[in-house]
Formats: sequence, C-alpha cells, structure tokens
Amino acid sequence: MSKCHICSHRFKFVSFAALLITLIVNVNVLAQPYERSEVLDNSVSFRFATFAKHKVHYASSGNLDKPGVLFIHGTPGDWGAFENYLESNQLQRDFFLLSVDRLGWGESPLAPELIDGDFDLQARAIKAVMDQYPTKKWTLVGHSLGASIAPKIALYAPDSVDSLLLLAGSLDPKLGKPRWYNWAASTWAISSLIGNSMKYSNREIMGLRKQLKLMDAELKLTTLDTDLLIIQGGKDKLVSPKNPSYAASEWQSTFNTIEVIQLGDEGHFLPWRQAPLVVRSLYKLRAAREQPLRY
Repeated sequence: MSKCHICSHRFKFVSFAALLITLIVNVNVLAQPYERSEVLDNSVSFRFATFAKHKVHYASSGNLDKPGVLFIHGTPGDWGAFENYLESNQLQRDFFLLSVDRLGWGESPLAPELIDGDFDLQARAIKAVMDQYPTKKWTLVGHSLGASIAPKIALYAPDSVDSLLLLAGSLDPKLGKPRWYNWAASTWAISSLIGNSMKYSNREIMGLRKQLKLMDAELKLTTLDTDLLIIQGGKDKLVSPKNPSYAASEWQSTFNTIEVIQLGDEGHFLPWRQAPLVVRSLYKLRAAREQPLRY
C-alpha cells in the first residue's frame, strides 16, 4: 500500500473519530432541553459589568427592591439557560433576577488568560456583576459547572451571598475527572476538527478537577454565614450522584446549613425538568433568611 493511501486512511480514521466524539459530546452535553425564545419578553433587559479589562454580559428582570437571585449556567451555555425564570411573573414580583454569560460564553468575551476553566477568574467576573448592586443580598443558583463555581463566588462575597442552590454540580474533586471523550477531544488531532464552542467547553471540563481541589481547600478553612441546598438526580450520567454526600460531610463546618435533595429517577437537566422544585427552593431559602430558625 502506498504512503498516499496510508495517509488517506489515517485522515479518514481521525475524521471518523472526531465525528464520533462530536456526536457523543452533543448527546451528553449540548442537547439541553430548552429553547431560546425568538422574541424576548420586554421585561428582560441587558447590561454589561466590567472587571479589570473584561466585560461581563448579563440579563436582568424583576423588582429591584426585592432579594436577588443570580443564575449561573454550565458548559456550554449562556444566560438564556434560565430565560424562563427571568420571564416568570411570579418570580419578577418577589425577586430581582439576574442571569450571567460566564466569561467566554454568550456576549461575554473570552479572557485570554482563562486557562483550565479558572474558577478564580470566573468568580471574580460574576462578583463584578453583583457589585453593580452593592446593598443586595443574593441567592446563587448554579447548574452543572455553574454549580461548581458558585461556592467560589461565596468565598469572594461572603457578606452578599445568603444562600446557594446547586443543581447537578460537581463538588468532590475526586469525582470531577474528565471522561474518555474529553481526553480524546483535547488531543491535537481531534481538537483541530471540532468547533470552538466544544473546544472551550472541553477545556473547562479538563480543568475541573484541579479547580475543585483548589476551591475545596479554601472552603475547608472558611466559615460562611450561607445556607447551602443541593439538588441532585440519581440517574445523572454527567455528574456523579455521590457529589452531595461529599459536600454534606466535608463542608459541614463551612456553611450555616446544608440540605440535600436526591431525586432518584432524575437526570442532569434539573433547571428545566424540575423548575417547580427550583422555584419552591428559592422561596424556602429566602424564608429561612428572613425568619431565622431559633434554637
């Protein structure tokens, strides 16, 4: 067989491998069960916050005089993952609602120094959004990688974050390891053939374990007056259902209260499949702050 034919077969194999990995990642990560509205509700407005040389885009709605709720999307994603919450008349009446584009997603430009999904930079950028409303108390709602990052924001803004609602988030450093297709997609051969969105998402996942380990060490040395509620699906194929038990055990001295809700038959896409539960949880967390339990 000639060298030309060998090269042709190798190219076809690499192309096929890239296609296979693309399909796997799309099925497991990108196929999130929500659609963006073609026409946005005029109750939702858009702004930018600045952090150092970075611009952070976010959407807002609701009552500015009410407690704040800030939504943090996973990877990939953008503010629109929580569009239905921002357009809810009920939530607009009782809360001030924000949903951010994390750095590198949506209208928030990618920071060149954002390596390995740096939680530090992502958290400080989101804090810059919160700083636009300096007297506001917040519940942070994170999904997937957004849930992983949310505790880091609480470390930076302990006086502003009343509670965390973490949905299907990787929290245990030992469980935050990349899958085989993440390793494959990070190779030059495959990386050069997949789109920028998938490439950046894969970079965030490849750095997840390191970032969780750094954050975990900080949390264990800190005491926060913050309530933590974790919701996890028992059939989640992207984030291990064992994550909440780690947080409940290892972070019990860090947070004011920790509650775990395990949904045995649920998967990864909790913000859309369990929206009523998410809404009830927001009101529960707010009530706990407004009427503290007395012992």
